Amino acid sequence: MGRFGVVCLAVSASVLLGGCGRLADAVSGNPAARDCHPDPTTVEALRREPVLTRVPPGASATPVNETVSCGWEDSWPPRPGMLDSEVSGAGADDVARFYAEAAGASGWQAFDQGDDVYSGVKPDGTDCTWQLQVVGNGERTYRVRITYTPRDLRPTCI
Repeated sequence: MGRFGVVCLAVSASVLLGGCGRLADAVSGNPAARDCHPDPTTVEALRREPVLTRVPPGASATPVNETVSCGWEDSWPPRPGMLDSEVSGAGADDVARFYAEAAGASGWQAFDQGDDVYSGVKPDGTDCTWQLQVVGNGERTYRVRITYTPRDLRPTCI
């Protein structure tokens, strides 16, 4: 994380928040009324990332799904913008090697995130980062997920 400063990561059912701005200020008031939009420029750039446009040899992928949420749901923290896809048909070693190579070649910085097949961050050009996770979803099935900060929450950086 060093050269990118403090990084906030969306991880499974929780979001680790630490030094990335004043999130409470960004979502104060009535969260349900908060206007929140994806950043079309960011979404377009993410859709061109090799980690979303290519799959390991012998694998297939579902279409990329896009979601964005700025509000709180029950006791869960806000979810950032996210693009994700499910990849199936390749073994864990092939998937790990493929995403490490594809991500590294396109500027992602890998870091150890426990049980993830691959985890990395990449600066988004706005003092925030994109976060990439490739996680096992079952036998020979993996979720490829990139999260980003929606434009309405910047400079909060989730």
